[in-house]
Amino acid sequence: MLGKLLKYEIKSTARVFLPIYGLIIALALLNKFFIANNTYVYSNSTNKAMQIAATVSMMTYVAFIVALFVVTLVVLIRRFYRNLLGDEGYLSFTLPVSIHSHIDSKLIVTFMWEALSLIVAGFSIFIMTINGNTMQSFSKFCMGISEVYEKYGPLAHQLTAEAIIFVILSMLACILQIYASIVIGNLSGKHKMLASFGVFIGFGIVQQIILSNVYGGRFGKNIMDGESFAYFMRTELISMIIFSLVFAAVFYFITDWMLRKKLNIE
Repeated sequence: MLGKLLKYEIKSTARVFLPIYGLIIALALLNKFFIANNTYVYSNSTNKAMQIAATVSMMTYVAFIVALFVVTLVVLIRRFYRNLLGDEGYLSFTLPVSIHSHIDSKLIVTFMWEALSLIVAGFSIFIMTINGNTMQSFSKFCMGISEVYEKYGPLAHQLTAEAIIFVILSMLACILQIYASIVIGNLSGKHKMLASFGVFIGFGIVQQIILSNVYGGRFGKNIMDGESFAYFMRTELISMIIFSLVFAAVFYFITDWMLRKKLNIE
């Protein structure tokens, strides 16, 4: 049943994201044309119209990049709230589907769109900046990375894997924090979204207090003791992975428990 929920979620959200992705790539190609023709540095009046078009194109591109991540957040909140806590919740919870499946489907699809949004934004920037000089710089950068991997061997690969795992877990924990905040804020009689925002801030403060108590002064102490920076980073990444995993598990448990025991559908 999880597969069917995923298919439904992807189909419902794709109609929002795919057009935005297409427009961003199209604007990146248009800006690439203006950059390649030095439109932004023309000063004579015969190219004034081209300058205006290039400026408008770049401003529109930046606006769409910002809108992309705002839309991702809005869709995340809207889909979760409407499907599980709004009018659609009556239908959702009559389906032969577990609470876990409802949470998992929304978590997976939201993470997918967040990752794709980052990829599309990065790819669009690559399209606009790609030329002989940037390719040469990119080649040098790759060679430098290769030298680092050769120098540190397995440790470099471990650091890369741990960094990727940490980023993924951090994104999942953030999504689950939003879900947990929404289900708690939904208990408020009025101003549910405002209450949810307050709960989200409260969760963030608690996390910061815990992390500051655990990590306070550790960085300077380890460096002064002469610990290898690479091994130090490996230790810190592992500990941050554990913390992210714990926070994600706590927020998941809160969301699941609240939907089971304190469900308040409008």
